Amino acid sequence: MYSDESSDEYGGDGYGGFAAAPPFQRYTGRQRQFKRFYSAYPMAAYGGNKIEANYGGKILMPPSALDELSQLEVVYPLLFKLQNEDAAGDDGSAATRRTHCGVLEFVAEEGRVYLPQWMMETLHLDPGAAVEVINVALLHGSLVKLQPQSTDFLDISDHRAVLENALRRFSALTVDDKIAIEYNGREYKIAILETQPSPSAINIVETDLSVDFAPPVGYVEPTPRDESGSQTSASGQQSADGSRPHSSIAKDILRKESAAKDEAASLRFQAFRGAGARLGSAAADRPAASSVRSYAAAGTGDQPHGAGDTAVAAGGGQEAPVPLDMPVGTLYFGYQLVPPPGSEPGEDEGQPPKDRFQGEGRALRQRRKR
Repeated sequence: MYSDESSDEYGGDGYGGFAAAPPFQRYTGRQRQFKRFYSAYPMAAYGGNKIEANYGGKILMPPSALDELSQLEVVYPLLFKLQNEDAAGDDGSAATRRTHCGVLEFVAEEGRVYLPQWMMETLHLDPGAAVEVINVALLHGSLVKLQPQSTDFLDISDHRAVLENALRRFSALTVDDKIAIEYNGREYKIAILETQPSPSAINIVETDLSVDFAPPVGYVEPTPRDESGSQTSASGQQSADGSRPHSSIAKDILRKESAAKDEAASLRFQAFRGAGARLGSAAADRPAASSVRSYAAAGTGDQPHGAGDTAVAAGGGQEAPVPLDMPVGTLYFGYQLVPPPGSEPGEDEGQPPKDRFQGEGRALRQRRKR
């Protein structure tokens, strides 16, 4: 019976290659892991039609990697951990940088892998530097928290559609990565702040993923004002309707919708809210004695407020008549009828009717007498 060291040589995580375990060695039941070192190059160095892969989370690998993976008991979809143990830390000391990715195609030259530019920057890799590629299995993600690295991300009208289209080019998301997406010819950097259920990295292939946003870098939250003009802080306080404040991007969207509703309400038609204007002089505006008045106010014959004042003002020779102020829903067609003297009814009662049309007629052609 052999020791565990002899067993790890063939069935462990080390260089097992393509060699099968010797017949006298007991199978340990441990799955062999793909682990290789390659020279890393940016995706732009490959050329061809792979430039769009620069805004994704998948790499190009050589065909020999596919041959080796096909002989191992790997989990699909294929996910890999890329790490650089010789990267420089923030304090200048050596540190290990890692990220996770999928594979786009097995078309790279032997000994090379091609990475998106944002992945080269994350791993602190120069073109031609060595990177370790390890096959891993990740949990399917349920939530991810993102932080745009510029306020320009707020200019996008439909964030959900843009992210759904952009994340199709990714297979995994790693915390502390700053991925790059492209929209309308512009590049947007987005930091991964949190992932669930795994706190380090998640698999986002064929899964329902909830997305939360943190305020973009450089974003200054506007301070809301109440009716009295006093300022209130949006952090830790409730809004006017009693609900908790939303995220920054959601607040901007709600603010735009509220402004659009206020503008639509101001343009809405309101009956009898217009202002009058004169077309002629003051003499033309003076009411005639024979003008007809018809006033309808809930079935009554009351004179509207301001009608008599208008007549007096016009009769007194004032240039500007008093404005006519009437309740909403009232129609005004003129002033009260003033009949001329002698035309009152009942004045000619008891007298015979006067002969009318007493003139003498004349014919243009005289009739001949027979």
